Amino acid sequence: MSLAHGSGTDGPADERILVIRAQRGNQRAFEILYERYNDRICRYLIRMIGNDGVGCELAQEAFIKAWKSILSLRDPARFGSWLYRIATNCAYNYHEHEKKRLRNVSWEEYEKEGKGPVAEGPERQVEESELMKQVLAQVSPTYRPCLILYVVERLPQRQIADLLGIKESSVSQYVSRGKEEFRRIYYRMSGKGQGK
Repeated sequence: MSLAHGSGTDGPADERILVIRAQRGNQRAFEILYERYNDRICRYLIRMIGNDGVGCELAQEAFIKAWKSILSLRDPARFGSWLYRIATNCAYNYHEHEKKRLRNVSWEEYEKEGKGPVAEGPERQVEESELMKQVLAQVSPTYRPCLILYVVERLPQRQIADLLGIKESSVSQYVSRGKEEFRRIYYRMSGKGQGK
């Protein structure tokens, strides 16, 4: 059957069937769900955390948690939303753990450690990309998921509300506040807001 190879219709009914099969212990059905969602969840967590390696590790953690607790999912049609909530909780738990474990290094200390000026060109683009990841990782955990899903993943607000289990009006508010917080952090970290 086409579901075994992941080549059939990829609609909601197909996904619901895969979830029900996974709930009955069918590992192949869960592997197909993993293949469908892994890239999205990994990208989402990389942006939540600001670190490629940690984001991918947390994605694996999210899928392991999902497999272990798939029987707790009451509505198989809501698998995507449920999985995003698990991933979001993994990111929140990681941030809480890191807060307790490490002190934050200020941008000024970073510059003093000899990172110095960088040549223009591709290196500058990489540096800017890394700065954006770091800035995004510092946006409040309340706003960050909505900001990532709306601005980066370009999902509609209704879908974001569904994925995160919040009101659609909250999505709009969180995106707006998240953008403002992102700007403030970016200008502080880049030194562009200091009148140099």
